[in-house]
Amino acid sequence: MIQSLFILSPTGEVLIERHFRSTVTSRTVCDHFWTKASEGLNHHGGVSTASTAILGSNPFMLYDSVEPVMEVPDIGNDGDDANGGGTIYLFSILRDGLSYLAACPPCIGNQNNPSGGLGISPLLITEFLHKIADTFVIYFGDPADESAVKDNFST
Repeated sequence: MIQSLFILSPTGEVLIERHFRSTVTSRTVCDHFWTKASEGLNHHGGVSTASTAILGSNPFMLYDSVEPVMEVPDIGNDGDDANGGGTIYLFSILRDGLSYLAACPPCIGNQNNPSGGLGISPLLITEFLHKIADTFVIYFGDPADESAVKDNFST
């Protein structure tokens, strides 16, 4: 079950966040994601001219170096790991420079998998993120990038 949804700009700024359950996921999970996303040539906010020359018109091709599903520590909102709950599974996709993240807690106490696990199909969550991105394109127009979101969304 998706606990929180985050949409990040090409520079790692959280543009939109939505929490679906009573437990609020800390933004530190986005920091863990952004650290991984920033390690390679494919850093969203700073694709170099060299990587553009190598990859041609698609500088985000190396985004696949970021795992689509990551297990990250769940730090509580007050910075205390004891209030967090251990780990969070973080799903990610990249569309039009925006990173769509879904944070899902492990399924504790599942009779079929007592050691935990996700409790939901990872492909279902990935498809859900793609449907959100498709909806943004329909609503904001193509491309549904950072400027389109900022122009049409208020907090």
